[in-house]
Amino acid sequence: MDYSKNFKKGSWAAAGRYYATHPKKLKDLFEKAKKYASKEGLKAVKDEFLFICQYIRDVFTGHYKEYNVLNLTVIIGALVYVVTPADFLPDFLPLAGLVDDAAILMWATHEFADELDRYRFYLRRKQRTEAEAAPLEIEDIDFEEIPPFQIG
Repeated sequence: MDYSKNFKKGSWAAAGRYYATHPKKLKDLFEKAKKYASKEGLKAVKDEFLFICQYIRDVFTGHYKEYNVLNLTVIIGALVYVVTPADFLPDFLPLAGLVDDAAILMWATHEFADELDRYRFYLRRKQRTEAEAAPLEIEDIDFEEIPPFQIG
């Protein structure tokens, strides 16, 4: 079974599209992401998790415009999967609950490497013109007044 194809075309991708078109829901998702980022056992994938959050924030605040809409919605779907308790292995199971979350984060960063590499390139260009940025923390990713997003 091709889980990648099922994830991209299934309910998690649909959830990503839903959150992408509902700014208040996306804000709620990031509140959950803040709580999730503080979980024990997340150290191995925390950087990828924060990077995905930053990517989504920069798209929705209009700072990053070179994104692919389909990739964006599936990446949001991966974030929804990770922070919601309705995933394959519930997070209340010690460590095991984080294993599937880590797998989804690693899959998303691998599957959409080209998309995320373009974003990394954008950040490097941006940093050349700004002072050196401090390490990213979940508190730095704030979704105040997210403008409506139209999937066209």
